[in-house]
Amino acid sequence: MTRLWLAAVVFLLLFFYSCEEARNDPDLAASLEGEWKVEEMSSQYKSRLQEEVYYVEISMSPEDSTILYISNFYNVNPDAQVVANLEGTRLNLMADQQITRFQSTYTVKGGTGEIATDYQSISWEYQVDDGSGMVDDVTAIYTRADK
Repeated sequence: MTRLWLAAVVFLLLFFYSCEEARNDPDLAASLEGEWKVEEMSSQYKSRLQEEVYYVEISMSPEDSTILYISNFYNVNPDAQVVANLEGTRLNLMADQQITRFQSTYTVKGGTGEIATDYQSISWEYQVDDGSGMVDDVTAIYTRADK
């Protein structure tokens, strides 16, 4: 009985320790704030032979350090933002976010970004629909522009 009790305690300690490790560090979210250079490759709408280069601004929600806002996502509208959730070193784009530019509406279908260990780059994969119904599969690398 003692061994079973000890095994249960060890299991619970390991479980809670792993949950603690998965929690977000507010300092990580704050370190992502600022201007980022984007090098983007698109499967549908943008040149397949040439990367598009532009800039985005990442800011943290004042209420929740797991929520980040990205301005000028997909180079659509510098005044519009999309929302990403920070989970460890991964950013998850909220699905079906809409960005409007003039009379066009783009829908960010979803995607993920992996933050490099030095916090100086983010590797992205995401999908965007420009309203035509065709989904653009995009890969992008964000690199620090302001440090």
